[in-house]
Amino acid sequence: MARGLLAQTMQWLGLEAGDIEYGEFDHYEPPSPASEGDLDPRVTASSRKPQAISCPLVRAEPRTMEEATTVGDEIKRQNPVVINLEGVDRDEARRIRDFLGGVTYGVNGYMRKIGSWVYVCSPFDMPIEKLLLDPSRRGEDRFEDDYAPPVE
Repeated sequence: MARGLLAQTMQWLGLEAGDIEYGEFDHYEPPSPASEGDLDPRVTASSRKPQAISCPLVRAEPRTMEEATTVGDEIKRQNPVVINLEGVDRDEARRIRDFLGGVTYGVNGYMRKIGSWVYVCSPFDMPIEKLLLDPSRRGEDRFEDDYAPPVE
């Protein structure tokens, strides 16, 4: 087995080492880096920084299920929504809350109660955390862990 596997395969396919043509790629030259003179002097380093993507925070006060479907559309668009159901009939508020909770679950989002009949629905990449304002916890995690088992 003096010849390599590649040479044997090429012979079996009927190719010889000289049969392969590389065409236009024979004389490839990588692009030269831009010199400082090529840069626009009006463009500064600070203007080249990536811009933050804005995400609107939607506040909604749906009173009926028909209005709740409009709020559900905002949740499906991956916009965070604050829902105020105070002042809504208790049975209707439960239906709206359960419906919007299902929409939030359907997009893999988060829903948290932040007040009496006030909820926040957010997309999957925007979890809702509660900031702990306890000064004795300096240097530790500042957010409440909703998923930790209760300490006995």
